[in-house]
Amino acid sequence: MPRILSILVMVLMLTSCKGGVQTGEKSGPPEKPRAITSLKDSGLPCFSCHSYEKFSANEPGKFSHVKHIAFGVHCNQCHIMMAHEKMVLNKDICSNCHDLKSFVFPDSGMPVTFSHQKHAGNFSCSQCHPAPFRMKRGVTPITMKGMFSGETCGKCHNGKIAFPAKDCARCHNMSALKKEFSYPSAGMSPAVFSHGVHTAMFECGSCHTGLFKYKKGGSGIRMDEIYKGKFCGKCHDGQTAFASTDCQKCHK
Repeated sequence: MPRILSILVMVLMLTSCKGGVQTGEKSGPPEKPRAITSLKDSGLPCFSCHSYEKFSANEPGKFSHVKHIAFGVHCNQCHIMMAHEKMVLNKDICSNCHDLKSFVFPDSGMPVTFSHQKHAGNFSCSQCHPAPFRMKRGVTPITMKGMFSGETCGKCHNGKIAFPAKDCARCHNMSALKKEFSYPSAGMSPAVFSHGVHTAMFECGSCHTGLFKYKKGGSGIRMDEIYKGKFCGKCHDGQTAFASTDCQKCHK
């Protein structure tokens, strides 16, 4: 009996000692990791040398490092480090969240389908973003005039790096223009112009934008100007094509 009592006393002593020891551990649920809201406070080793101000801009239409860093990602989760000589973007990472296959631009009279997937396979993201294209669809003004001057798509589509911008059918769906256009004429029946017949014989650059603007009615065509060899009169001179004086050919 005394032996049993001794054992019970020892057990009680050990239990009370364990309960009284200060372990230093906090009670309650573990703290949640703090979301990174500032590159300066992110703790990323990249900014031990690099200035975080350069990457902390959060402007509309531009890629926001701030928003992506807020997810707690490290630089090398998006960027492939190459011995600090250059750094390329890991395009596969972007595709995890963004649908970057193709975009359709319907605003033009001839809708354009742009394959982002094809371009991303041949070029790095930095070659197009944020210049000449900002990181948001529709915020960069894209015009054919600008392309012909080497802006936007024309930076590469110049006939040297890629096919020239004047090769319209490579991007535009031309089916919308394979029809006849009717132009009212004072004192005569409307002049009917077949865009389909002309595009079958000539390239778009033969007429646009040197003779005609890319908008119906925007060129201000007049018969007296045509007789002087302008507009339609450049070809309809009786030699290249039937003469503009042959009225019934156009005015039905």
